[in-house]
Amino acid sequence: MCLRPKTTVSALVIGLIACAGVTFAQQPQSNNSTPPVPQSGGIARRGMRERARGPRVIEQLNLTDAQRQQARSIMQASRERTRAQRLEMRELSQQWRQGTLTADNLEKAKALRVQLAESRRAEREQMMNLLTTEQKTKLQELRQQRRANHERFGGRKRRVE
Repeated sequence: MCLRPKTTVSALVIGLIACAGVTFAQQPQSNNSTPPVPQSGGIARRGMRERARGPRVIEQLNLTDAQRQQARSIMQASRERTRAQRLEMRELSQQWRQGTLTADNLEKAKALRVQLAESRRAEREQMMNLLTTEQKTKLQELRQQRRANHERFGGRKRRVE
């Protein structure tokens, strides 16, 4: 009678070991020659969202070719102007994710965030100056529609700082 529980326990242990071996054998082998691609929130995904949203607004505003060219120039100049700040912010974000961000670097990140927000505000202002009054009115209507849809479907909650 004592032999039966020992046999059962032994069979369970052997079964668990076999299952663990199969599980590990089925995991893909990593090749360290290429870095992993970010799965969420990466630059490629953000670019896809912007392309998906951007053309619709441009088409609905009926921008002229000259306005489109000026908009491209404004965006390119802004991108070049903030390149160093964005790279530094990316490095600080990586430090934060790794848990190695110092208090000085945290203050630097806060200052960079303010600078980048100001740059985006200035870019937005320049873009608004390109539009005619009719286009500005149409853009305002589109924004109101988007806010209404956002609220209707329970959009994300804003952070309070």
